[in-house]
Amino acid sequence: MSAQSSFAGFIEDLAVELAGYGFERGEAGRVFRRFSPEGDVLIFEVQPSDHSSRGEKVFYINIGLVLAAKWEWDRQRTGRPASELPRHYNGGWRRRLRSGGLSGEDQWRIADEDSAARVTAMVRQRLEKLLPQLLLLLDRDVVLNETPDILGPGAWLIRAWLLAGEGRIDELAQLLFVERPAHTRDSVPVRTVWNYATGRAPDTGQR
Repeated sequence: MSAQSSFAGFIEDLAVELAGYGFERGEAGRVFRRFSPEGDVLIFEVQPSDHSSRGEKVFYINIGLVLAAKWEWDRQRTGRPASELPRHYNGGWRRRLRSGGLSGEDQWRIADEDSAARVTAMVRQRLEKLLPQLLLLLDRDVVLNETPDILGPGAWLIRAWLLAGEGRIDELAQLLFVERPAHTRDSVPVRTVWNYATGRAPDTGQR
């Protein structure tokens, strides 16, 4: 079996695996999304590498969390249609599935049926461990009140966009202008989320 056929078989197995966790298949059969009731979305996307050859398919498995409020802002700013769906690179939180979960080698390689079976088994094992943590990111109560460790140092901005999207201006002001270091208060990420929030809600006079 050729590298391309073996890779295609891997994609089909991945689609079945992710469907079991509620993901829907999208563009080119290599994008998988699961939406929360509020419109936030967790995305897996298989990205072929330029290092691929006729005899070996090299690829990455990208993961992105796209928040509804941030995606709305991005679409409005760039003039994209409301029907357009986000991709992993639109995420405010992005990682790659790696040999050690979220750590280790990030390139996956398939040359034949045997290597496809090995990669499929390893990816399935990584997903079984990682997906319970990732799916929590679609629970706003968890993200806002427990701040999962998996979000890392950028967790504050994820929380900020959630607060902005829900119109919780007082809590957002506390986060951005009291809890955050003073030197960040005029930064682009802070001003962006604040402008989005105050543009959607009555003026509170806070900054």
